[in-house]
Amino acid sequence: MNLEIGTLLRWDHFPAPKYGTEIKPRWFIYLGETGSFTQTAYVYLATTTTQLDHFQLGGTRAGHIHFKFEKRQFSMFDDDCIIDFDEKPYSIEKNNLLKNQASIVEKGKLNEQTLRMIYNRFLESGLLSKMEMLDLHSSFNNSGITGLKKPK
Repeated sequence: MNLEIGTLLRWDHFPAPKYGTEIKPRWFIYLGETGSFTQTAYVYLATTTTQLDHFQLGGTRAGHIHFKFEKRQFSMFDDDCIIDFDEKPYSIEKNNLLKNQASIVEKGKLNEQTLRMIYNRFLESGLLSKMEMLDLHSSFNNSGITGLKKPK
């Protein structure tokens, strides 16, 4: 599996639900991975949700910074969905991802403009550590998406 920054993945039977215990497909955006000098390589996967009502006025995530992917504009998605920038991306051992690749389907790739927005929103959120943001910055640069603000 050779992923590019911005690859959209559907991981069927994703084994680590954040909420509840239901094992179900989860959609991810591949954002990069740890540097080559780390002992264990990790990949960063931002997840999306189709539970749009949580982001509406009065919803449990109404105040969260987010972006809505509308199917009419982002046809690789099956439904409208949201990326929540107040939720940390998953950090998953690369070997675990590779072991499960039979359950992972590549659904497309986001454009550079959208990827720049995603990077900048995570940078502004302050949710990720400096090291995690440096990993993303390097991953984006290595994929040709340059000129991004470096984390301080």
